[in-house]
Amino acid sequence: MYDINTHYKFIAARFLLELNTAYLSKLFGVPLSKINRIESNTCKIPAIYSFALNNLISKEEKSHEIYKSLESDDLEGFCRKIDRSSKISRLSCSKCHSRNLHVMKIKEGVYFIECMKCKKTMYSSKDSAIRYYAWQNNGIYLSHFLYNKK
Repeated sequence: MYDINTHYKFIAARFLLELNTAYLSKLFGVPLSKINRIESNTCKIPAIYSFALNNLISKEEKSHEIYKSLESDDLEGFCRKIDRSSKISRLSCSKCHSRNLHVMKIKEGVYFIECMKCKKTMYSSKDSAIRYYAWQNNGIYLSHFLYNKK
């Protein structure tokens, strides 16, 4: 289990899980202001939130890559450059909601997506497709460019 004890780790874990602050506060059953205070480093992170984030990470398909990214990437630099209030879109199949997807780049800004579970095909130009494509080819890593639409 990874100890998420700083606001940098908390923000990075939330972005690697591709969760918005509103959705995370709903998952934790706390007001949105509590998540915002944690991310702005005005209150301590309760240990139960660390356990909850670790549980969410462990349920992800590529959890070992997420933990590796949390340990090795420049979390402080990422958190300074990212807009924490931006909406994060999470790529999933529109039919079965699976995250087991194969993403291929067709041309600049347009991606072909195939669900490996139900075989549905889709096209996307969202930043989540860009992020998923980059993670699929280079492993999961933190970069503020992956969360800002170009």
